[in-house]
Amino acid sequence: MLTSADGTALDYWPCFSPDGQTVLFSRTRDGGKSWDLMRIAASGGEVAPFFRPPLPVSATRADWGKLGKVAFTGTASDGSSSVWIADGDGKNAHSVSISGTSNILYYPSWYPDGKSLAVTDASAWIMMRIDAAGGAAAKLTDRAQVMTGMSSVSPDGSTVVFAGQKNGGQPYNRGKNVLWLRTETGVAPLENPPMQGRTPVWSPDGKRIAFESDRGSPDGNYAIFIVNRDGTGLVQVTDYGLTANHPVWSRDGKHMVFSVGDPLGKKISTVAVIDLP
Repeated sequence: MLTSADGTALDYWPCFSPDGQTVLFSRTRDGGKSWDLMRIAASGGEVAPFFRPPLPVSATRADWGKLGKVAFTGTASDGSSSVWIADGDGKNAHSVSISGTSNILYYPSWYPDGKSLAVTDASAWIMMRIDAAGGAAAKLTDRAQVMTGMSSVSPDGSTVVFAGQKNGGQPYNRGKNVLWLRTETGVAPLENPPMQGRTPVWSPDGKRIAFESDRGSPDGNYAIFIVNRDGTGLVQVTDYGLTANHPVWSRDGKHMVFSVGDPLGKKISTVAVIDLP
């Protein structure tokens, strides 16, 4: 374990810095009412705040782009959430002014150009592409077809993998999500037949996708899986007993960071790093 379960803090949504030397994650000490971004060396050590002084928003769901900028969800006291961007040293944090979306935006994911991001509009459950400098958002999915959750942009920018579910008139339920691919020709399920999966993220070479799923779990716990981008070659990476979630690769593809435990369930959540073959 990279961080420890001390009974006072819950750690969630980890990601690596571009050089793989640092892990960034969100921590709460009040049961999820407020979150701060924290940093720790990937080899272990002391945990330190990413922002000094703290921001006026809860900071969650960070994505540290390969060009060094950190995008994250900033949630205000009134419950509204927007995309925020900061430098890799925690300076110059600011919200992005976007039009054409609701005020509930989650899970920013960088395009490789470092100028735009995919983001989930969690009010309409659609995926949008936004400019990091602000402006009008462009729809990437159609709610009438599929309701979308977390997304991840491929390293070459050509494809977005996302968790979602076919819209049959039912309420959105993240536990029912499967994995989808969005390409220039449209959207389609990644696996055949589709099976439950959430929080997908691309490998650095764009050939594989890691995600969390409770498929096959005897007690509903989650494990980390890896699958090829064509939906084949499924491999289970962690045991269900870890309740592992939100995996992210290091840029060299040799390590993976993820959360252990569910802060909304067991009230214990830490960050772990494993080596990959």
